[in-house]
Amino acid sequence: MPSLHIAAHLIRRTMGSRRGLIMNVLLPAIILSMMGGLLSGLLDSKPVIVVNIADRGSLGAYLASTLEKEPLYAIQKHSNLTEEELKALVSDGEADAAVYVPADFTSQMLSGTHSKAIVYQMNEQLWNASLSAMLAVESDRLYATVELMRGNEAYAAEPSRLAALLEAQAAPTITAIQSEMKLGQVVSNPMMIGLILMFLLLLVSQSIGFVMEDRDTRTMARMYTAPLRAFDIAFGNFMGSMLVGTIQLLIVLSLLYYAFGYSLGIPFGSLLLVLECYLLAAVGLTSAIAGLVRSSTQLSQINNLLIIPSCLISGCFFPLSIMPDFMQKLANFTPQKWAIQAIDRLGGGYSFSDIGMQLLILLLFAAVLITFGSVVLRPNRTS
Repeated sequence: MPSLHIAAHLIRRTMGSRRGLIMNVLLPAIILSMMGGLLSGLLDSKPVIVVNIADRGSLGAYLASTLEKEPLYAIQKHSNLTEEELKALVSDGEADAAVYVPADFTSQMLSGTHSKAIVYQMNEQLWNASLSAMLAVESDRLYATVELMRGNEAYAAEPSRLAALLEAQAAPTITAIQSEMKLGQVVSNPMMIGLILMFLLLLVSQSIGFVMEDRDTRTMARMYTAPLRAFDIAFGNFMGSMLVGTIQLLIVLSLLYYAFGYSLGIPFGSLLLVLECYLLAAVGLTSAIAGLVRSSTQLSQINNLLIIPSCLISGCFFPLSIMPDFMQKLANFTPQKWAIQAIDRLGGGYSFSDIGMQLLILLLFAAVLITFGSVVLRPNRTS
């Protein structure tokens, strides 16, 4: 088939030489995989929280047990550290934050005075703001419980009932048996998948750039004068771009899964299939853009103006939910948004039948954009 020869020629131009193989295939894939390994290590590590419960009362012990139940933090309990020593641990980087519960925490609460735990931190971040908010909420709840007990004569006569009351409040009254919505970790923390999606777009634009060079040098015009159908030429170029992208994708995912252990709880083949559907849409998007410009230089400039903004809008680097409503609606017109949503659902336990709509939308993106690109990416528009 003529399309196979055209695709093979595009692959040889991309990675046929040693320099092309290293610079266009291996080096970008290795760098991206190393970034993924570093990010996965950062995401998996928990902030170290040093806790000193100077209070020996029941409320201090209850607050300590609440902290220990938090799965987001690595709690280290110390009972003989002063406040200055806690500050030194944080400032020296030995701990990410420190929590100090005053010695009179329980007595102050029981006497009707609101007391709070003290949090020491270097700077304000999302996780330590959440920690401070959680401690403030727990302190408010303990104070409200003590006030409730003080207002009830039966409880006020027996202070030992306070522990039983706290345990009763902590016990769940509603137990979820089955949840219909299962979400993964990608939507809330999409950085690594977002980098892969942006990487694929940049890679595809490089492959389409070779096609643009053929048009600039009139090589494409000579191809169209040969006894070849326009479909064979367009299909060969698109297939070559897909094969190059698939090779890159296999290298990146293999390194991420087997060298760095980053998998998001999704099987290798499942993630590869979703990204292949996205790769099709990326080829269509880049070819459609290429058909609207006059040279490969303009293509690179337009790509710089479109790729990164579209990744930002679609939630590749931060959760889409924090964006304004109009930007969330605008994200529906980007293939990245649907790829992230499909991967997130797979990570949350969904099957392929549950992400059929997302895959169908990606394939629809690909069909429309590739058709448009094959029509407009012709040799009759030259620089």
